[in-house]
Amino acid sequence: MWHLQNLKLALQTMMLVFLLAGAAIAQEIVRIGNVPLPSDAIEAREGPSGFAGTWVGQWDGWRNHILIIERVSENGLSDVVYAVGSDLNGPGRWFRRKAKIQDDTLTFVDDGFPASYQLSKTGRVRGVFDDYRGFAVLERRNLSDILASPGKDWFSIGHREYLYTDLVENGQPIRLTVVTYAPKGVGPFPLALIHHGSTGSGTRPSDFDRVWTSAWLADLLNEHGWLVAFPYRRGRGMSDGLYDEGFAPNRADGYSPEAAVSLPGAERALTDANAALAVLRLRPEVEQSKILVGGVSRGGVVAIMQAGSRPDEVVGVINFVGGWTGKKGDASINPTLFKRISPFKGEVLSIYGEEDPYYSIEHSKSNLAEMEKQGAGSTLHVLKLPGYGNGHRVITMPSFWEKEVEQFLRRIDRPE
Repeated sequence: MWHLQNLKLALQTMMLVFLLAGAAIAQEIVRIGNVPLPSDAIEAREGPSGFAGTWVGQWDGWRNHILIIERVSENGLSDVVYAVGSDLNGPGRWFRRKAKIQDDTLTFVDDGFPASYQLSKTGRVRGVFDDYRGFAVLERRNLSDILASPGKDWFSIGHREYLYTDLVENGQPIRLTVVTYAPKGVGPFPLALIHHGSTGSGTRPSDFDRVWTSAWLADLLNEHGWLVAFPYRRGRGMSDGLYDEGFAPNRADGYSPEAAVSLPGAERALTDANAALAVLRLRPEVEQSKILVGGVSRGGVVAIMQAGSRPDEVVGVINFVGGWTGKKGDASINPTLFKRISPFKGEVLSIYGEEDPYYSIEHSKSNLAEMEKQGAGSTLHVLKLPGYGNGHRVITMPSFWEKEVEQFLRRIDRPE
């Protein structure tokens, strides 16, 4: 009996210790948005590594992420706080780990944690998780500022604002949302305009307000001296006006497959793209020189049409998986729009993925052939991405295309 009483007392004591420990741990957590941090976190000041300090951004453009380099030894071994925000698997988490810093690369060395980071020439950091499962771009922040204002949005790398255009709809002036990424320096800089795609079938209005950018592409372009702008056309990304790029008579049915409806929708998209360009060209930080245009999916087609509408201003086009309508659309729509690149005679880099559920490689090659007939210089890269049916997600996996984009940027002719 005595032993049982002692065992019971010991178990109660252990439970109390665990509860107190849990309470202590809970008290030590500080939340920055939806990212938990230990309240005793410190950041290494300038020292033997350019990584020293606190870095903030997002994995894959949506999952908030903080990386704190707490200490850096002379041999490069570092104490690191790794923290991410909530997702479908939980409310967010943090941990401390050891990492090795060698030159411009930081790699975790314990527990087989598959994340690594590299310093960018822009002063930012690019992170890769498990080779291709996640990509992040982070900017240096002051930890004391973050802790002083934990509710502030620290995670957006680009600068979001409105462009006041000359567009008018129903008697009302139209503002278009834009997110910009600036390179290092004071400018002025040559402008790169990157256009968003559709929302899949167009049947989910909740998707219209989503703001999309590729921070990795923006940082890569910034490295080469380009000021990067992601404009959002009418009714998208919180821009004013109605999103109306070729919808069926019953908008609940999504995008129309009919050329008579879809082609005017593409024309409307080009009108918005050129309206955004006109405002951006007036800014003092933007060079009055040739521009680079690019885009993803429908945005790739918008870029191709914009090059054709501004042949003397555009120096190159980067087309990620471009196409306006998929298999169900009128077969004449995509070829008609790719021909719109005429009279542009510059360089076009097209990057497509195998197993694209919207545009097969054969279909895309036929569209590019129509473009090439108009005299544009065309380079095609076809990528095999990991996973099944991921071909349309090329832009989300930059390690597969960044070398091709860098080579293209070196080829195109723009004022230095």
